Amino acid sequence: MKKLRGDLTPEQDILCKRMVVGSISGLGSYLFAFHALINKNSRAKEQAEKARKAESSLFSSISHEQQPSSIYTPRRILVADDNRTNRNVLTAILETAGHIVVIVTDGDEALEEMKKGGIDILLIDVNMPRLNGIDTCTIWRERERGRNHLPIIGVTADATSETETKCRNAGMDMRITKPVDAQMLLNTIEQSCCGETNGLLIQRALPSDPLHNVVSICGDVPFAEAPIDEGQIQYLLSIGDHAFVNAMIEGFVEDVEQTLGPLRKAVAERDVSEFRFCAHAFKSSGNNMGARSLSRLCAQLEKVSEADFFEHRFIYLQQMEQEAATAVDALHSDVYFTPNGVTAQVG
Repeated sequence: MKKLRGDLTPEQDILCKRMVVGSISGLGSYLFAFHALINKNSRAKEQAEKARKAESSLFSSISHEQQPSSIYTPRRILVADDNRTNRNVLTAILETAGHIVVIVTDGDEALEEMKKGGIDILLIDVNMPRLNGIDTCTIWRERERGRNHLPIIGVTADATSETETKCRNAGMDMRITKPVDAQMLLNTIEQSCCGETNGLLIQRALPSDPLHNVVSICGDVPFAEAPIDEGQIQYLLSIGDHAFVNAMIEGFVEDVEQTLGPLRKAVAERDVSEFRFCAHAFKSSGNNMGARSLSRLCAQLEKVSEADFFEHRFIYLQQMEQEAATAVDALHSDVYFTPNGVTAQVG
């Protein structure tokens, strides 16, 4: 917190202190809508006709696994995430749908881009170093003061009610959880930016309550049947191609190598905060690449208590190293990695 305040101006520091913890009823693990997007009193007759025409077009294509990009209005979307695999997945999904993507890696950079203008919607990682998504949204909403409301969607691997509450109190319009479902993300963006027409229809097409699908982060870590969830690799292939999957694998391997150094240092120096942050980074990257066992382990360790960390930190480090190495070896096998462009048989 001291480091965060050191990076902020006095005005921003005051804004961060104004954050309030409240409560919210969940609307699903993948999507939490915090603000109504429909003005019921505006041109009801005209909107009904527009909705009828849009519905005919939208629902004729929404049953397809890969919706054509033509149903989405092109937007200029700001993506703020410090994790490379997250950025790559989001960029692939958004550009395939015809959107223009602007990439930043922390909250300070996001504030600068929003200040320039020309952004239609912000997708921001809730947990980032320096200025995180919660504080970034709080500062921006205070600057807006209700004028020219910018839709902000929080993206996080943390599906807990505590994080949900923080997102709402910071002023986020919605929250989605990782790994991100492509169709839901695109529909959510359309709903946020076109709330009066297509947005209403898309909202009706979203899953109503997938809360029961969230994997608990409590209890023992289950044994994975395979190092990599092949369904996730198939999902990556559905939003890209084999070259894209190769790039994702290489990015994941580099991220693992870059995270192991700070992780080992955190264990040696008894730095529980840095250890938790590294565990969170592994969890997020692991989810994107289908390394479920690594992700489940790190989901527990990112919330480890100080006492538990001090007593078992070397054991936890060994477990994380082993899980990461297993995931890297599996992804680099010829089952998933196709260096010469030869199509791999997955599943």
